[in-house]
Amino acid sequence: MFSLATIIELIKTGFGFFQKKQESKDELEAQNSHEQNEITLEETRKGFTWRQMLGYVLTFIVFYNYVVIPIFALMGLVLPAIPLDEVWKVLIILIGGGS
Repeated sequence: MFSLATIIELIKTGFGFFQKKQESKDELEAQNSHEQNEITLEETRKGFTWRQMLGYVLTFIVFYNYVVIPIFALMGLVLPAIPLDEVWKVLIILIGGGS
């Protein structure tokens, strides 16, 4: 019914389809990365952005927990600590380590 050449041709076509699909996926990821870089560059040109403000706020929270609270504790004043689990997650994503 099917000849060996037909089966081989079908296999080649199938592999070609998956290779093209992988290439298009890689191209899409590269395009998205390029677009994100363009957005970041545009925000940088504008000056102070919400990302920078968020970075400063999160950095202050970490500073408060690790520096301010212990200094005031030495003076006898107990301040409440802010849970850092979510702060670390957002800070890492903001820096670009999370995907």
